[in-house]
Amino acid sequence: MVELDSLRRLSARAGSDPLLVQAAGGNTSLKSDGVMWIKASGTWLKDALTRDIFVAVDHAALMQALARNDPACETCTDFVRTDLNASGLRPSIETTVHALMPQRVVVHVHCVNTIAWAIRSDAADRLSERLAGFAWAFIPYARPGLPLAGAIAERLRPGVDVLVLGNHGLVVAADTVAAAEALLDRVVQAVQRPVRDSGDLLLPALLGNPQPTRADEAQLSFSRMGLAWQ
Repeated sequence: MVELDSLRRLSARAGSDPLLVQAAGGNTSLKSDGVMWIKASGTWLKDALTRDIFVAVDHAALMQALARNDPACETCTDFVRTDLNASGLRPSIETTVHALMPQRVVVHVHCVNTIAWAIRSDAADRLSERLAGFAWAFIPYARPGLPLAGAIAERLRPGVDVLVLGNHGLVVAADTVAAAEALLDRVVQAVQRPVRDSGDLLLPALLGNPQPTRADEAQLSFSRMGLAWQ
């Protein structure tokens, strides 16, 4: 599938950027012909071009289960298309989040610059100017899985294709991989925070050259006598 191959390339690119994804974090998905392909639990986005990281779930069945608050939606394993899952992969814990977004392609990353805003108590206000012109929504923190999906369902409006997740990350969605990638790049640029100049303070550590520390002989003497904690 051409579009799934494109998603693999985008996934590998995002997964290789530590400012977007760290370790096994983040997930991507594609809805096609009634199936939603989503990154499997425990896999890494950066490996998308070298190993099978996507698992197929029955999108319609999952949406019906969500509508009736079926507890099976917590793991989503009941909705895996076993005929398309030779590797025995399990869906991401955030499968329900991807299923709720109406767009075909969904990209969820733990963008450092987004989280730097999203951890603030005034995150929504701070982001309103930076994300002016985007169809976006702020989702207060909720536990990944069904709680997060529920929080999104409460706030999702028609046309919204950008979600900032409080204390968590960023979701962008579009109907093609190319459009999702372009939107991701635009949002990341919009929330970019200036990098502070640390001067020479961290230079030895960054260069791998440890520097000796100055010893306070008086304090060391007290410590040796066991007086430092009295």
